[in-house]
Amino acid sequence: MNGGEKGLLISGVGGQGIVFAGRLLARAWFSQGQHVALRHAYGAEVMGTAVHSEVVVSPDPIPCPYLEFADVAVVLHRAALGEVLPRLAPGALLVADEEVKLAGAPDGVRVEVRPFIAVAEKGQAGDAGRASPLVALGFLARLGVVDLDALCAVIGKDPASEDNRRPLHLGHSLG
Repeated sequence: MNGGEKGLLISGVGGQGIVFAGRLLARAWFSQGQHVALRHAYGAEVMGTAVHSEVVVSPDPIPCPYLEFADVAVVLHRAALGEVLPRLAPGALLVADEEVKLAGAPDGVRVEVRPFIAVAEKGQAGDAGRASPLVALGFLARLGVVDLDALCAVIGKDPASEDNRRPLHLGHSLG
């Protein structure tokens, strides 16, 4: 990556909303005038297999949209952890749900573990698994990785959008 680029990887399993979270993140950065590249990777079965959203963001045009190493990674299911760890850049930030049971993060990687899925279960009716990536994005906003207002703005203003804004605010409130 060139000097201004940052790579972010969101990983979990099919059905968690990983693709939606990647799109939301990319749209938020794009709305702020950044150059963005977005790519998704998932198994043929989709439901229950590892899913990844790769986002590259830069103030300058992005010559290669492929994310080799992530500066920031979010892991929401243990099935995706093995694919994420070797892709962490030196000094990366690794954010994981407490159920992932992290073991063996590379030296120099900053690790933040939070109960994203449990918080989503308390804060929203329906499928909490689908809300947990939004809780994680809210937490990333708390850490300064992305702007919370930009995330909320790209969700929209219709009343149904509140179901997506609520988990963002829950994640932002995690200490």
